Amino acid sequence: MNRMTGFASGMDINQMVSDLMRAERQPLEPMQQNSMELQLKIDEYRQMNLKFSEFRNNTFDGILRSSNMRSRETVSSNEAAVTARASASTPEGSYTISDASLARAEMHVSEAAGENGSFVNDLAAFDRSESFLQQAELLHGVEEGQTEAAFAIAVFDENGAAVPQEFTVDESSSLDDILNDVNQSALGVQAFYDEFSGRISLQRAETGVFNETGNEIQFGEIDADGEFIEAEPGEQHFFSTAFGLENNTPMQEAANAAFTMNGLSEMERRSNSFEINGLNVTLNQPFTEQVSIGVSSDDEKIFDTVMGFVEDYNELVSAMQEKTGEEYFRDYAPLTDEQRRELSDTEVEMWEEKSNSGLLRRDSIISGAVSSMRSQFYEPVNTADGDQAFTQITEIGITTSTDFRQGGILEVNEEQLRASIAEDPDAVFNLFAADGETQEERGIARRLRATLDDSIQQIGQRAGRTEMSGNQTFTLGRELEQQSDQISNFERRMQQVEQRYWSQFNAMEQAMARANAQAEQLMSQMGGKQGM
Repeated sequence: MNRMTGFASGMDINQMVSDLMRAERQPLEPMQQNSMELQLKIDEYRQMNLKFSEFRNNTFDGILRSSNMRSRETVSSNEAAVTARASASTPEGSYTISDASLARAEMHVSEAAGENGSFVNDLAAFDRSESFLQQAELLHGVEEGQTEAAFAIAVFDENGAAVPQEFTVDESSSLDDILNDVNQSALGVQAFYDEFSGRISLQRAETGVFNETGNEIQFGEIDADGEFIEAEPGEQHFFSTAFGLENNTPMQEAANAAFTMNGLSEMERRSNSFEINGLNVTLNQPFTEQVSIGVSSDDEKIFDTVMGFVEDYNELVSAMQEKTGEEYFRDYAPLTDEQRRELSDTEVEMWEEKSNSGLLRRDSIISGAVSSMRSQFYEPVNTADGDQAFTQITEIGITTSTDFRQGGILEVNEEQLRASIAEDPDAVFNLFAADGETQEERGIARRLRATLDDSIQQIGQRAGRTEMSGNQTFTLGRELEQQSDQISNFERRMQQVEQRYWSQFNAMEQAMARANAQAEQLMSQMGGKQGM
């Protein structure tokens, strides 16, 4: 629609319509502010849910984890010979180890007929990065003119069964290519070539004896039926012959670690690091003398874990108390974009500090969670067997602050807590982590997690879990959608009102333009008659 802007009337119609619409739009401002406050409240709820989740996760990774609360420390009388690490399941006590020999891995080293015992006849002429087969004249046991070859290497698994792998060599394969194929295979065999001596070594990564009747590393081929056939000593076979390994005799034979432990002699393990009775032992060198390993409760780690739990709990409760106790300023609604432009940055900051305050004041979900968490600390923990040294949190030196304004902040008598841990660390752990069928059989930390799980679910129903939550899936989101619909409907009505104003002013302008034209015509006629 064409708009007339006051040519006939001389009035600033743009300004007049703008002023009229500003008055018409007054109801929009509180609707926008209500919508903004709903979004702020949703964000506040979700921030609180994040704190709930963080505390819940920290509890699971901290005080509920057996490795933290049943932590063991070990002391070796000779760490150069033996080191050990105890798990949470390791019984406390003393262990002795003596007469120890180390586990070894099998190793093969080439002994060919070339110079310096190498499989290369001319080290100066041989190039490890060029075609291996095309340098046959420089190698021991490789036929000239050969264009391809295949070989297999086998190792043995923990059940003593052969695990072979086949390798192929063509005219483009260099020595480095062949060794890389072996090294990168699943066999766990390290192949190494020394350019100075022209010799090669193969060593199994795993120590210990897996094959009771022969070598741990065997050379051969895969037959038509897919079976591994070991090459006999002295037999012409591409890999063992080409690299001077055809005698099949290891330079170093595999061996198990052997030792005496707590009087039990001739104990063996395939590795120098092994676990016995929950104790992880590492033999660092051979020795004959007796080495003692002491295992005891790591009271300091348990103490730190409990203190960490208390700190996390106090931080959470303080945050909950702060949110539910914030003052709500009714006269400080969230600023609209237009209002924000009219204020300085400092004024905006001061206003928003108040407009964002008190959105969760006296919130029933958060207040209920605080109350429930506080009561759960003082309900006795009675395990099913009834054999519990501590049933109340106060018995280990943890109490609630006498200042009611702090909302149940925990205080710790560190001396009493240390004494309780030294007396019975398992009882301290069960006080927090006992897992029973009934509420009274569950530990304090498990009760708190259950309360927070319920609160997280309630907040999710009210404010959604994350930004990905659809507004229709939670209460405040649906309210936000309704508010958005109201704003959209109001905006459409305002467009209609604005169109009506312009239509009215256009009609007025057109009427005044016609009146002015008639007046001019009349004046023109009257002036003409007077001249006659």
